[in-house]
Amino acid sequence: ARRLVLSCLSNQQRTDRGMVRNKNDRTMDNRAAAFRSWLFTSAGYSDITLPRMTESEALAVLAAYLDFKARTALNPQTGDPVQAKTLNNHLQAAAAYLRLATSLPVSIMSSSSSSNPRLLTFFADILRSRAKWAVPHPKRLPYTHAMFQALASLVKTQLADTKSAHLDLLHTVFDWIRLGVFTGSRSGEYAQTTAPKGSFAKVPDSWASPPKWRNHPLAFTLSDFTLLDANLCVLPTHGALKNPEQCRWLQIRYRFDKSATNFSLRRYRRGKGFLCPVFAALSIIRRAAILQVPPNEPLGVYRCDPTGSYTYLRSSEIITVMRQAVKAAYPDPLHYYRINIKAVVAHSNRVTAAVALFSMKLSIEDIAFRLRWKPESVQHYIRECSQFVDDLTAATISGAAIL
Repeated sequence: ARRLVLSCLSNQQRTDRGMVRNKNDRTMDNRAAAFRSWLFTSAGYSDITLPRMTESEALAVLAAYLDFKARTALNPQTGDPVQAKTLNNHLQAAAAYLRLATSLPVSIMSSSSSSNPRLLTFFADILRSRAKWAVPHPKRLPYTHAMFQALASLVKTQLADTKSAHLDLLHTVFDWIRLGVFTGSRSGEYAQTTAPKGSFAKVPDSWASPPKWRNHPLAFTLSDFTLLDANLCVLPTHGALKNPEQCRWLQIRYRFDKSATNFSLRRYRRGKGFLCPVFAALSIIRRAAILQVPPNEPLGVYRCDPTGSYTYLRSSEIITVMRQAVKAAYPDPLHYYRINIKAVVAHSNRVTAAVALFSMKLSIEDIAFRLRWKPESVQHYIRECSQFVDDLTAATISGAAIL
């Protein structure tokens, strides 16, 4: 029995938890290592005295460490003191290290409220104070019709210079962004956020994921897009590319979001102008066909050199292109969007979708169903948005989806 249990634990420790979770594991390991360094250099402990630590001493040491981090830890990007959530993560890593190093049942939670566990008062006070005095993150800005027009103009200029510019980054981002305002997709559904350049994120080969899903891309593949004619008959991909006017509907099968909406379907009607989900999908499929992307790889690709080699679209590249669109749409450096350009991010797609539907008087529940979110997420994005989407974009998006 002991061998079976140890084997099971060993397998779980070695299993691939996915890129995001593996990155989180490394972050916790680094924070635990930082605590160990502080413990030995500043708190006076050693490999000999640490095993003799009592549980009350452990809590006192954790309190001192949390106080130290609250006074000294800074965000490396902004130079501001770290947020309460980050402080709490440092505390969790430190407590986990002490449990492993001392074999003590070190608990930072109050035992008096078992039905609703809470942090011990001293820890909670530090985190609460930091939360009250924290500088809030800037609100995300939605994409505007002027930005879409600017992108369309840039794409048109590039195509006039080079016919094959359709395969390059700018046109690729344009296609996925104009499709994304209908789908409300996270960037991870069509681009790569954590995978190294030239590779793509996959369903981890772990005990938790169903065997038939393992090592499949997390982002959309060709099989997730179905093109339909006016009679809702399926059009073969090659036929749809030859006769795009026959395509009247796009049906998308959404992939793995680790919820009850795995593999849910949504259907979108063809629209007018460049904000059309059907023609965006056709452009995406055509690009993948020209670049000879295998059907089991993500569709979000673009040409990375003149030989025709391709790489996978990354969320950082989306941000770069969309901020380029801001500068093209709003040349005045004093424009609100130029001043707050860092609030234009890949996630702005989700903001645009939610706010556009909300401005067209759809209920929170209807928006949540359309976008496959929880109602709380819709409310969060609406609250976090500092500007409404213009009427033209809102009307286009709200009129395209049939569920």
